[in-house]
Amino acid sequence: MPRTAVFSDIDGTLLNSAHQVTPRTRDAIRAVQAAGVPFVIVTARGVSGTYPLLEQQDISCTVVTYSGGVIMDEGRSVIHHHGLTRAQAQEVVDFAEAEGLDMTWSAYSFEDWVAPDRADPRLLQEERIVMAEAREGAIASIGRDEVQKILCLCTPGSTKEVERRLKGRFPEFAIAISSETLIEVMPAGSSKAGAVHTLCDLWGIDPADALAFGDNYNDLPMLDAVGHGYLMGNAPAELLARASLVAPTNDEDGVARVLERLGLI
Repeated sequence: MPRTAVFSDIDGTLLNSAHQVTPRTRDAIRAVQAAGVPFVIVTARGVSGTYPLLEQQDISCTVVTYSGGVIMDEGRSVIHHHGLTRAQAQEVVDFAEAEGLDMTWSAYSFEDWVAPDRADPRLLQEERIVMAEAREGAIASIGRDEVQKILCLCTPGSTKEVERRLKGRFPEFAIAISSETLIEVMPAGSSKAGAVHTLCDLWGIDPADALAFGDNYNDLPMLDAVGHGYLMGNAPAELLARASLVAPTNDEDGVARVLERLGLI
């Protein structure tokens, strides 16, 4: 059994600010795997927005999507899933629309990604980043009664206020900012940290021996869940001010440089 594992966020962590994986970072991932250490992608992205990137880089690994909502092994078999019901998701959408929150929404159910208006520039920006397309539709059009995540796509400057309003109305859900304009709404217990513990239990690894890398608010529980949690140097200033382990920025191959320095590759 492996003695450690490496868990990493994608956006702002593995990807540089041009939304690319550099050759140095790609080679570091492959070297870690060649040494027998599991490398795990842990992302807020959906399934359809994650695998095209991995295929482009010829990377095969265990993947956690929807910030813990779905865990898939290297063969893409689902080994864990967790979500809101369609009724719960509809409540969130109805509240946002009734309150006039400065956002649009999209919803994810396994490989299905649905949004109310595909022409909304906030959605188009997200589609460009993740290299995937949502389909236009309502919550009721989702085939399964399990919605891993509602993604709130906010107008710049409104994110913290939208988060405050959502948390006030839905204290029973896990709600977290994942970028300057994105907020995730998920069921309680669905988190990157929970996924880390699930996989460490599966592989017989002590989380205290594991590493993790992330750059934003939704990564903090994952970084706290392992013994060596590195916040990227490009993280928000208020997070960097209280971080104990800081990696170089995503534009400086921060993940690769830490793995090299620790002798894991």
